[in-house]
Amino acid sequence: MSRKILIADDESDIVAMLGSFFESRGFCVLRASNGAEALRQAEKQPDIILLDINMPGTDGLEVCRRIRDY
Repeated sequence: MSRKILIADDESDIVAMLGSFFESRGFCVLRASNGAEALRQAEKQPDIILLDINMPGTDGLEVCRRIRDY
């Protein structure tokens, strides 16, 4: 069973670079480009989350608060 990582960032280049890196090391990579999408992906229970705090709309700090409330 591969480990799951969620990468949430509004900059697609960063998500692509990190995603490729972690996939090459055997991770199942979940991607999100905004806070709402990050919350949906978090429902898949990733093992770790890399979260940008400066996303538009629902920022990373709010995403973190909501995930911790699960």
